[in-house]
Amino acid sequence: MYALARLLFITALSMARSNTSEPSSEENKRIVGGSDVPENEHIPYQVSMQYKTDEGLRHFCGGSIITPNRILTAAHCCDGLNTTRMSVLAGVRNLDDRHGVRSKVLSCTIHPDYKILVTSDIAVLSIDPPLKYSKFRIAPISVEGKEFVGDNVPVTLTGWGRRLPISIPLLDILNYPNSLQRMSYHTISNKQCRESGMEKVTDTEICARGIFRGSCSGDSGGPLVTRTSKGVHQVGIVSYGLSICGLSITPDVYTRVSTFSDWIQSEITK
Repeated sequence: MYALARLLFITALSMARSNTSEPSSEENKRIVGGSDVPENEHIPYQVSMQYKTDEGLRHFCGGSIITPNRILTAAHCCDGLNTTRMSVLAGVRNLDDRHGVRSKVLSCTIHPDYKILVTSDIAVLSIDPPLKYSKFRIAPISVEGKEFVGDNVPVTLTGWGRRLPISIPLLDILNYPNSLQRMSYHTISNKQCRESGMEKVTDTEICARGIFRGSCSGDSGGPLVTRTSKGVHQVGIVSYGLSICGLSITPDVYTRVSTFSDWIQSEITK
């Protein structure tokens, strides 16, 4: 229980997007300002990171498939936690889907420069058994390339995070989704991000903002993607934001994937 208590502490301290509440079975839940991914559609690169507690397995972070045995996520999603109690669930839209594929987390490699709320909030999970790709349910996301993403780029976030801007204990049973959520908005420049309250944002991070929409608790580690001429490409990893999610004046901060391209490739080839 120490690891889970630490996860709760980090969440409260850093206002990072870590979900330690057990998912509910209620329908029609959403990322703040988002909506359910349709039943006949899958986000094949999305995984749910889950933690074994006394009450069972709990979703607490997101991640993305980059190879059959490697998952990209945020460093704060495993910093100080017991990896032997972690697993990833792939190939699902709904967390109750019995057709999902579960793999154990063997290790979590955190970037050596990681400092909470400062820089390098990125990690690579090693999992077993390796995932078997399928046409629709399980597939990797492209993360290669060092192109700098500027402002006003359309981006899309997916995850199982909280749908209300703040946590209301009496409504938590209605607040955490089982169905995967999707929401789109636009990046802003790092200068705009700093002027909007995120004063410590560096070029290793990317910001996005929309009107009453954004990432929230439980979306941490999840993929921010954009569509290019070559297909869907991951540009960010959910890192942190203010405690009240989805306010148009407060941007979400993501780890900038392109900055860490060489490090990611080195972890893939180990």
